[in-house]
Amino acid sequence: MTRRLGNLPGSETVTSFVGRRAMVSEIRTLLGSARLVTLLGPGGMGKTRLAIRVAETAHRAFADGVWLVELAELSDPALTDHAIIDALGVPDRSAESAEEVLVEHLQDKNLLLVIDNCEHLLDACGDLIAAVLRAAPGVRIIATSREALHVPGEHVVPVPPLSFTNDEGRADRNPLKYEAVELFVQRAAAAVPGFTLDAENREVVARLCARLEGMPLAIELAAVRLQAMGATEILDRLEDRFQALSTVIRGAPARQQTLRAAVEWSYALCSPAEQTAWARLSIFPGGFDLDAALAVIGHDSLTAHEATDAVTGLVSKSVVLRQTHSTGARYHMLETIRQFGRELLHGSDAELDVGRRHMHHFADLAARACQDWSGPRQREWSSMLRREQVNFREALRFGFDNDADPSVAVRTTVDLRHLWVMGASREGREWIDKALTALRADTPLRARALWVAGWVRQVQGEPIGSTAILTECVDAARRLGDQVTRARAEQFLGVNELLGYHLDDAETLLSGAQATYRSLGAADSESLIGLAAHGWLRLIEGDSQEAERIAEECRRLSRDIGESWAATWALWVLGLIGWTRSDEILATAALREAIEIKRELGDWLGIPCCVEVLAWMLAESGQHRRAARLMGANRELWLPIGQPMFGFITYLEAHENYTATLRAALGDAQFEAEHTAGTHLSPDATVDYALGTPRQTRRADSSPLTRREGQVAQLVAEGLTNREIAEHLIISPRTAEAHVENILSKLGYTSRAQIATYVRADLSPDSRPAQSR
Repeated sequence: MTRRLGNLPGSETVTSFVGRRAMVSEIRTLLGSARLVTLLGPGGMGKTRLAIRVAETAHRAFADGVWLVELAELSDPALTDHAIIDALGVPDRSAESAEEVLVEHLQDKNLLLVIDNCEHLLDACGDLIAAVLRAAPGVRIIATSREALHVPGEHVVPVPPLSFTNDEGRADRNPLKYEAVELFVQRAAAAVPGFTLDAENREVVARLCARLEGMPLAIELAAVRLQAMGATEILDRLEDRFQALSTVIRGAPARQQTLRAAVEWSYALCSPAEQTAWARLSIFPGGFDLDAALAVIGHDSLTAHEATDAVTGLVSKSVVLRQTHSTGARYHMLETIRQFGRELLHGSDAELDVGRRHMHHFADLAARACQDWSGPRQREWSSMLRREQVNFREALRFGFDNDADPSVAVRTTVDLRHLWVMGASREGREWIDKALTALRADTPLRARALWVAGWVRQVQGEPIGSTAILTECVDAARRLGDQVTRARAEQFLGVNELLGYHLDDAETLLSGAQATYRSLGAADSESLIGLAAHGWLRLIEGDSQEAERIAEECRRLSRDIGESWAATWALWVLGLIGWTRSDEILATAALREAIEIKRELGDWLGIPCCVEVLAWMLAESGQHRRAARLMGANRELWLPIGQPMFGFITYLEAHENYTATLRAALGDAQFEAEHTAGTHLSPDATVDYALGTPRQTRRADSSPLTRREGQVAQLVAEGLTNREIAEHLIISPRTAEAHVENILSKLGYTSRAQIATYVRADLSPDSRPAQSR
């Protein structure tokens, strides 16, 4: 047998390679046209092992072998060329410079160099690699680094985490199809002989890998930890993952023997300004934009310019990850990286100041969104509210728990009312109750908090509790002379009276609120929703003609100010009018238009209201199976909100009557089968089913993606971040991230832009575009 040329570690000295099969293939293909491929990513992501794997599989293409150059332990940039010479086994020629010796040796060779860990020697590596590429046309290079080398012709391939299942681990009976779980099981079996994945540990292992975000080093350390504790115990201790994963991997480079060592290596490579920024950016629990980053970084020791440079530097070093979004760049840290920064920030002199700056930035953002809500930018603001929800949550937590003056947090809670009412009412209720507790003084701010609290309880189907709070608000607003707040409270009190079938009282309150709005010239989403509610009252009273007139007036006034949310409630009223008249055309057209707009706005309160009435219309028209399935799907949409249809008894009875009708028409077995099938639809799939226009990302018979992955791919193509995808599909952010990584793996891609191209152009996986820099 011909001896293989090179110095790659033998198979007996390295652990088995798991996952990344598509990436290995892509990098090999890329080497056919690119002479320098840099594998980029943070520490512990498996760049070295991936590079070696590619080199192992490509050795036949290089007559003069494949050679590994390890630079991690080299601290002097002047010795970089010597390190490569030593790795190649080139005899020393003292009369010539090391670079000349290296270039002379390589100029007629056909070989592959794997240069590992270039990040701390960037300039030296970049200059030397550029010289080699100019002089030696038969040489190909794979470099691994936490920062790009910026050599002409360099192709950068970001190395993502291994794929992992959702945070709960319950959705998949075979989690071994995820790379992170496969790696954990293999390493666990090596550490604890006899370890296997079974029904008892399957869920906890899947959750553990998800909590570790698919980071190979962290997963390997956790697997070794099984020698001392169970997987459940490891999972419970992951709040402090550096302590939990302090196990040393013997034989690994010093920087990778523990998770802390890997992260500290990255930290040591950062400038003082970047180290400061790293700690301060850890305040963000999720993604953030540049404005938010500068708001928390750029003070005391750092100017705005220095702060911008620090963020750029952290991105280039793979500490902060950057994603392109339709509204601009978004940034985030892997949780392991962020937790290290939190340790640096915690207890420091800057900790409270950074938290306060974060709070004020998002308080100002919430205020701007609220003030500008009732206008043409409503969709934009709605998207922002959902995108930044995790940051608002952190700002409120700080404001209520750490700030001496809770008024900022109270004001922010009130300003976020559209987020609470459209789909986060359970969380909104917790914050608004905390606001009322924190601010007991009889002030205009507390009065506004009261009507928001009453509104939130109303949409959850609790009219009694809502009425008590709104009545308190009316009294407070009367004392304070706050006419708008009083009109708000009376408006929602009127809706509660409507829900309780006290129609005369409802008329008095709703008419009075509208009169106040007209006298003050107030036209906004809240007042227009009150107008739509007035039209609903007329319908319940039996005057569908007047109800239709009022609903159309609401739509016209909404158009006049560029508003669309209140208009969807007017459309809902028109849908109810069509239902009462058995006018399928009117009902269906109005409800479908409302659903389409509500989906764009993320109004997951209004969507099930509309879907409910659509299901009734389907039952009326004899589409019994479709109606039964839609009812099952809609039940799932109501669960995170509260009582269906605001607890309005007439519509609850209508629901029960249509259920009985469908059971009679289909029989119990078929009804249950359709209803159960509906409960398995995702929220977005429910909307598609209701509209009868499912969005296809690719032909089902040719796509390697599952239905859910196809939905995620579509949303990626639309420019949504993982967190926005999670909010859109109502799944956890980690689940969304896992789906994206699965898509990348299945298609053999490395970037979200490539997914977008695949969706838009219906490309086959073999025609994927290369990424270069």
